[in-house]
Amino acid sequence: MEEPGPSRKKRFVSEEKRKFQEKWSNAYFVLPQGSDKVICLICKQVNAMLKEYNIKRHYDTNHKMYDKFMGKERRTKLEQLQRGLTAQQSVFTNLAKSGEAVTQASYVVAHEIARRSKPFSDGEFVRDCILKVADIVCPEQKSKFRDISLSNDTVTRRIEDLANDLKEQLGLRVEGLGKGSFSIALDESTDISDTAQLLIFIRTVTEDFEIGEELLSMESIKDRTRGIDICDAVCRSLDAYNVELTSMFGVTTDGAPAMVGRKAGAVSLLSDKVANNGGEKTVNFIKSRGLNHRQFKTFLVQSEAEFGDVIYFTAVRWLSRGATLKRFFNLRKEIAELMQSKGQDLPQLSDTEWLCDLAFLVDLNTFLSDLNVKLQGHGKLISTLFESVKAFQRKLQLVQGQLREGDLTHFPTCKVLAGECDVLHHLCSDKNHNLMEKLQEEFHHRFSDFSDHEKSFNLFQDPFTCAPEEEPAEMQFELIDLQESSEARAAYRDKNLIEFYKGLSPSTYPALRQHAIRMASLFGSTYICEKTFSTMAINKSQLRSRLTDAHLHAFLRIATTEMEPDIKGIVANRRQHHKSHSK
Repeated sequence: MEEPGPSRKKRFVSEEKRKFQEKWSNAYFVLPQGSDKVICLICKQVNAMLKEYNIKRHYDTNHKMYDKFMGKERRTKLEQLQRGLTAQQSVFTNLAKSGEAVTQASYVVAHEIARRSKPFSDGEFVRDCILKVADIVCPEQKSKFRDISLSNDTVTRRIEDLANDLKEQLGLRVEGLGKGSFSIALDESTDISDTAQLLIFIRTVTEDFEIGEELLSMESIKDRTRGIDICDAVCRSLDAYNVELTSMFGVTTDGAPAMVGRKAGAVSLLSDKVANNGGEKTVNFIKSRGLNHRQFKTFLVQSEAEFGDVIYFTAVRWLSRGATLKRFFNLRKEIAELMQSKGQDLPQLSDTEWLCDLAFLVDLNTFLSDLNVKLQGHGKLISTLFESVKAFQRKLQLVQGQLREGDLTHFPTCKVLAGECDVLHHLCSDKNHNLMEKLQEEFHHRFSDFSDHEKSFNLFQDPFTCAPEEEPAEMQFELIDLQESSEARAAYRDKNLIEFYKGLSPSTYPALRQHAIRMASLFGSTYICEKTFSTMAINKSQLRSRLTDAHLHAFLRIATTEMEPDIKGIVANRRQHHKSHSK
């Protein structure tokens, strides 16, 4: 019996390494499709076998009549079929790109709606405006604009996607801090539906001194707002980003007992908010009743008063009181006449002693307002803010001494009143001196945490004037090297503080750089929280009181961020693009 020979190994097409031959295009009207297929230019059928036998058989079976094209005529026909295939492929490519562009456009509009605190339903209004403009400017393109989906539900989903993308970006930023540092700012306020909303902002500083301030979270506290409740909310927010509470360098908040109470407060590191009361009831009466407010505005115009209206005071924007009181003082005569015409006499406006108190309060609130302007603003360093606080305390000492001597140089409102009647003795009374002393004591108490860290602030703000022997051991040699470096002194003189520290060598000044990173990460005030509460009040108002906490959170994240959402990335991750009628 004959023994069987060795079995033949099965050969795969992919192993044959076949290549498309240019002559096949002219012979069979085909073009390569990828590396192992061909497409027939006549019927657009794709042949999966890169073999001339298969290609020829398809041509002979289906397109033999094309043999009538010979020579130049055949080459012309080939070019014509190639152009036809390119045009057809372009249609599908353009359709895909058009669908992507339409979706991107809806995200861009939704982003602007959230950024400008507009209702979800404004998307339809924007779309109608776009279509009317397209009718005039580019009517032939109107169909493309019509496909942009901006319905209430679509805008809602788009804003959710944008907020999630920003949250992911923030997570990556926090995760990549490395040897950087971060601190948080906290503040709590109640929205229109009486829900306590806790805002938690994070300030990050990377090893390269890239500074960012972002909304870490908005926590809705449904029950009580005790220190423990606020603390738990902060922990939940940090846990969501896998950040340990112990790695946080600092906390900035207001002086509320729930925040800084010694026993039950959520935090007690920094407190820099000054509260103040004033005589705002009359202004509230005028503004809070629409008819009376319009009547008062007309009355001012008729009386040719200096101001056309009164600044409205709200409890959250407490520093508007300074401007409110000042205008109230300047309009006191017109206000008295109006209230009398309404049958509501105000005897205080004819009481000299009361007017003296008002004038003194106006000037005092002006001092506080001027300070607050310096404490406000994005990205300010805590050392700079502390300098403003110290300067304010010195100014208080100066004006108190001048007031004791009857000098009203820095009390312009009091000076005006003193020019109208003999009230200098009352303006310089012991009561006002005691009030100035209490204000100084209050500032000392409110900013005691600042004073406790004054040495660290001074080291950060001006390392060239610090005594190395009085600083931590790990910085002493570095400080000596820095203070003896003419190059470092020149850089300190010519650059801003952050750029100066950014230019220091990490290998030569590691401890000084780390100290600077930590100092730069501290919030100087809760200004960013207060500013966001104003945005919250716009988004969740009486007309939009049913806005959910989740959607309010999304709105605030978009409205406050420094980052740009990756709209192209969001669209690319979507599985398919729908037209507006299916969304």
